[in-house]
Amino acid sequence: MSEMLDDLVRLAKLDERGILNILGRFDRQIEEALQIGLSSELPLEGGSVRNIVISGLGGSAIGADFLRAYLGRAFRVPVMVNRGYTVPGFVDESTLVILSSYSGNTEETISAFEEARAAGARLLCIASGGQIERMAEAAGCPCIKIPTGYPPRTALAYSAIPILQALTRLGLAPDYSAEMRDSVSWVRRKINLFGPECPVNENQAKNLARSLFRKIPVIYGSHDRLDVVAVRWRCQLAENSKQLAYSASLPEMNHNEIVGWKHPSLGLRQVVPVFLRDREDHPRIQIRAEITREVLADKAGAVLEFWTDGETWLERLWTLVLLGDYASVYLAFLNQEDPSQIDAIEGLKNRLKESA
Repeated sequence: MSEMLDDLVRLAKLDERGILNILGRFDRQIEEALQIGLSSELPLEGGSVRNIVISGLGGSAIGADFLRAYLGRAFRVPVMVNRGYTVPGFVDESTLVILSSYSGNTEETISAFEEARAAGARLLCIASGGQIERMAEAAGCPCIKIPTGYPPRTALAYSAIPILQALTRLGLAPDYSAEMRDSVSWVRRKINLFGPECPVNENQAKNLARSLFRKIPVIYGSHDRLDVVAVRWRCQLAENSKQLAYSASLPEMNHNEIVGWKHPSLGLRQVVPVFLRDREDHPRIQIRAEITREVLADKAGAVLEFWTDGETWLERLWTLVLLGDYASVYLAFLNQEDPSQIDAIEGLKNRLKESA
């Protein structure tokens, strides 16, 4: 198994669309996303915006989740990430609705666009093209154009950073451009540590993939911080690895889910709890994580724990995002799967088109 993950020729045969190559250029994606955010036209005024709704699905929505985790309380107005066909009832002319669809053709986001426009909201779109771009042009609202040709889940920086830049330019978020630029060298270092050229005996991502092989991961992160990364890991394991995973947050799971770690007792041995930790998590969450880890160690076959690494909060977020991204691709290879293929999603979309 370890020999396979170090066999670059074999990995390349499974990796038809070059997902590993895309991950290996993530540092440049950050730089390009910053430039896109700074140079895009933004004929909007943010002074009277009272709330923000970022509407998107899948890989587009996770970019908004990432911003929520990164900025935390630094947002100057309430922010909601919306995943669905409709927009909340509070949306009105004082709401900035950001419609994020990598392809520009996500049907839920198109529906949300129409609802938000009917409610009189201010609209800002971000897409690589498609119907969203055309609707934005027809409505006279700005659309940030991002590069096409990527699987949406690999375009995290393109989906997140231009939105942050737009919010900064509108006076709705602090300017983190310098911190973003400074994080590029850190990301490059992590790419070297997690990338395919780094052998199994020195590669944390490859070893994580081995630990999750033929298991069901249950990933826990702190509320409003690393729970977003837990969701990212779950989604990447599903799409890249074709492997079911689950995610939840602390302290919420201490109020319900912890009781469920009892039956079926034999099945629990195939489940691997994974704790994502950060030194600045709430002190009580730190204690809860330690106790919960001890409780679950008696139930599951193994318990994994991964701490963030880096000086800034952004560097620490990037560390765990990249670890999960790379591990999910290596796990795909162990499962003898092409990480780029998403046949189940494409099949569902085709059936939806037939039913329209």
